Amino acid sequence: MKNMKKNLIIFFIFVIIVLVTFSFIKREKNKEIGLDSIRIGWQTAWAPQAQLVQVLKHTDILEKNGLFGEFKGFSYGGPLNEAALAGEVDIIFTADFPAINLLSKSDNWVIVSRLIDFRGGIIVPKDSSFQVISDLKGKVISSPFGSAIHLYALSYIKDQGFDVKKEFKIEHLDFGEQLSVVQKGTSESFGNISAFISADPPMALGEADGKIRILKPLSPQSFVVMSTNFINQNPKAAEKFIRSFIESYYYYSKNQSLANEWFRQEAKKDLSDAILNQTSSLEKNLQVGNIKDIDVSINEERVVQLDKIINEAVENDLLKQTFDIRKRIDLKIIKEAKKNNLEFDLDQVKVK
Repeated sequence: MKNMKKNLIIFFIFVIIVLVTFSFIKREKNKEIGLDSIRIGWQTAWAPQAQLVQVLKHTDILEKNGLFGEFKGFSYGGPLNEAALAGEVDIIFTADFPAINLLSKSDNWVIVSRLIDFRGGIIVPKDSSFQVISDLKGKVISSPFGSAIHLYALSYIKDQGFDVKKEFKIEHLDFGEQLSVVQKGTSESFGNISAFISADPPMALGEADGKIRILKPLSPQSFVVMSTNFINQNPKAAEKFIRSFIESYYYYSKNQSLANEWFRQEAKKDLSDAILNQTSSLEKNLQVGNIKDIDVSINEERVVQLDKIINEAVENDLLKQTFDIRKRIDLKIIKEAKKNNLEFDLDQVKVK
């Protein structure tokens, strides 16, 4: 038994050494042919963010811009932030509160562009009697605590004049567990849970099954967040990545079914195009006619919204103190990328 454990340990050490060596050799080879490596942290089950990543993975867009992407997938924002703090990634795709949380813990990260607009909301059984938020007073509402959508819902309830802690019973339940409850429930009831604070894909799946109704739509934000160390050491690579990101958006907009299929294959989720297109229905970049119309900028309204979520997080003890989010947004890279993004030929993009 001891020998078996010892052999297993030796085997795993060997595998790690081989993987590290392979990664090093690959990086050196890319340097030789003039490609800059960039480590991209993303969330494997989060559509439509995942489709953008799949375009970058399955096409030569990065290579055409002189980059080699190392993709590191994570199940949700928590482990992604941990990898960022540990210096294991150069750039991450994340929702607004995880981004805020990361920025509050490290000066080495800045928001460099908008990511996607995605759907969230407070959802109830489709045929239930709940019509307005006051109908849920005293009822159990389940939410993934600490998520962006959780804070948006708390902010909305407070804006309606209610005391969330005293008048509502909000309990923790993550998105995967939410989906399981909805699938087991009916259009009249989810058992002892009256409502969910949720987002896609659970929302879209519940709608497709005829089991949920959106009582209150909520629209969280998401951002591309980049390491300042990486920007300072590789300013051209940072600009090339945002250029690639814009091009991948345009490619995705014109090849949505293909990007959806790549997502299904890696996520191992049997989600129809109709459901996946529903999850991306708020993203205006998927409706543009020209690459010049792709917009990943961050306007004043979005900054104000970020400020509001920071204050909400502090009030709910999810953040120690407020900070000036404006000082942690760097849009110079977008401007540089746009200057060099005047022409883009879809027909020249190769699928790997």
